[in-house]
Amino acid sequence: MSTASQKTAKLLTELEEIAGKLEIKLRYEAVSKAKGGLCTMDGEKLFIIDKKSTKEYKLLILARVIKEFDLSDIYISPKLREFLDEES
Repeated sequence: MSTASQKTAKLLTELEEIAGKLEIKLRYEAVSKAKGGLCTMDGEKLFIIDKKSTKEYKLLILARVIKEFDLSDIYISPKLREFLDEES
């Protein structure tokens, strides 16, 4: 695995952990028409991501959603914070 790929995987894992702290359930599923998105189902936040998407795409789409939440009480590593800032 290349260094860039390892960095992407590490940032994605951290974002998945933050999603859990925000009580967002993540589901990786095969979807046909969309690449994923956030919805509310039975009062719970659910984020569906196309499992066939690249790790880079998963990282980007999840980052865009996570940034919309209040993250002030959640630890975010300097590397992930830098990535989130770049994606604004």
